[in-house]
Amino acid sequence: MKITILGGGNAGCFTALHFAYYTTIEENINDVQIELIHDKNILPEKVGQATFPEPPQLLWSALGIDWYNNPIDATIKTGILYENWGKKKETFMHPFPFDTMGIHFSPKKLQETVLKCGLFEVSDRNVNSYDDIDSDYIFDCRGRPILDNISGWGDYIPLDNPLNAVILGQSQNREPNINWTRTVATPDGWTFVIPNTTNTTSYGYLYNHDITSDLEAEENFTELFDVVPTDKLRFKNYVARTPIIDNRIILNGNKLFFLEPLEATALTTYLDWARIIYSWIFYNESPIDAAEQIKKQIFQIKNFILWHYQFGSKYDTPFWNYAKTLLPDDPEMYDVIQSVSQMDDDGLFVRGKDNVGYGIWQRGSVKNWYDGVVI
Repeated sequence: MKITILGGGNAGCFTALHFAYYTTIEENINDVQIELIHDKNILPEKVGQATFPEPPQLLWSALGIDWYNNPIDATIKTGILYENWGKKKETFMHPFPFDTMGIHFSPKKLQETVLKCGLFEVSDRNVNSYDDIDSDYIFDCRGRPILDNISGWGDYIPLDNPLNAVILGQSQNREPNINWTRTVATPDGWTFVIPNTTNTTSYGYLYNHDITSDLEAEENFTELFDVVPTDKLRFKNYVARTPIIDNRIILNGNKLFFLEPLEATALTTYLDWARIIYSWIFYNESPIDAAEQIKKQIFQIKNFILWHYQFGSKYDTPFWNYAKTLLPDDPEMYDVIQSVSQMDDDGLFVRGKDNVGYGIWQRGSVKNWYDGVVI
């Protein structure tokens, strides 16, 4: 069996690493060939990335990366500090359990490390057609679909979200002892603040360009954070209608979905999807069930993210008034919220099936957000 991964960004690297590790090391499945094809001229993400705890677990298991042997410039992420969200508290923390951590990392360093790990074949070339690849399965992880015309988005379902633009920047200093992601509400949206090991800090000022002009956003970004903008881009929030094509092509990464980075859900979802496909390929689970499972998870992520905006922020602005109109549309989520709102904190952060909350969040995380903005 041959499995090809297209794309050398975060999704491609983690997908290849997952399949290579579990087939060759964890389960010793014979006659499986893993290859990754990428274009070295296409650069990975420009700013630091943040994760849930699962991605660093794979990096440790597959590559032996640790805090001494740290080629990806990882910094410790012990949770997310929310600043200015809601109306009741200036800050509140979404913590990871004391024995668990996520990471921030350099996408460029991650790519360099994973592509030279030797667990799978790597080649540098362009692929113009899936028919040019002689593999049993192909993961397409080559980034956001280039669809400028309206009709081209027919293969994707829009995901409700108040944001559609971001300004990027980096400061040449780092606050010591900041071992978490800062998520700072602003008049125009919110800004991620990610500490890097290179004594720099990455910023992403997220806003809605239909409400706030690019110029106004740049001025507000500079005033609030004293950071010079280095780049900006616009984006859509979406999920593929058909995550598996012809029972051979599997979309992952931004080819599968894109949703704003609140809560850093992307990499965990990429890995969850890789696990689901692994079960389909090697344990004969249904591809139809697999596709519906990942779409349900992404819609749940969309809803939980929307719930973050329902309590507003310290700012009474057009953006926040608009954001509060985008309501989550899943009764199951409200049932979970109602359930955790009546519980104390005992046992909420114990891991396991009994702690399943909503989407990729355990009950403790749902309760934490409820306590942070409602009580």
